[in-house]
Amino acid sequence: MSAYADPGEDLIPAFQQGDSTAFNAFFREHYKPLCFFASQLTGDTAAAEDAVKDSFVKLWDQRANFSHPKSIKSFLYTATRNTCLNLLRHQKVKEHFREEIQYLEGQAADEPVLQEMIRTELMQQIYKEIAQLPEKRQQVFRMVFMEGMSHEEIAERLGISVFTVKEHKAKALAQLRLRFSDRQLVLFILFGGSLFTALR
Repeated sequence: MSAYADPGEDLIPAFQQGDSTAFNAFFREHYKPLCFFASQLTGDTAAAEDAVKDSFVKLWDQRANFSHPKSIKSFLYTATRNTCLNLLRHQKVKEHFREEIQYLEGQAADEPVLQEMIRTELMQQIYKEIAQLPEKRQQVFRMVFMEGMSHEEIAERLGISVFTVKEHKAKALAQLRLRFSDRQLVLFILFGGSLFTALR
């Protein structure tokens, strides 16, 4: 091997073949720096760690595509950055609608019964649509958005990988977006938990 070869280059063949020792070597090398990088973007240590773990899951799933340690490092930082930015966008949208809902509730203070009827009807329509999802997709959606479980908790409960959990969640949201707007879904995520409890 060349004297200028990057550390870990000799691990690439084993890594591509799914060797856990090789994967752990790259994990140990990049995990802490990535967590620091992600925490600078999100300002949230727990969210940063989740983003980094998600990046390593993606790396493992695509391990056959990497032929050099530099490409692994570049992928991890890019994936972590994108996950953090998506998280920030989601938080911003959710907070925006939360503030808008509070404003509308203040404006319609004299119509609380009508307002509650409209909101409950929307919740029920979305809940019925969720019930039409494939069983596993529906189960993951409920655990994430109605029971507040983490991806790791769901994976352990269902005996599947974190990646599969995220895939089911993404497909469930995509299916619901065929019938409901993002605004309506945000309303459901904000208020749907109580309805779910009542209907169980």
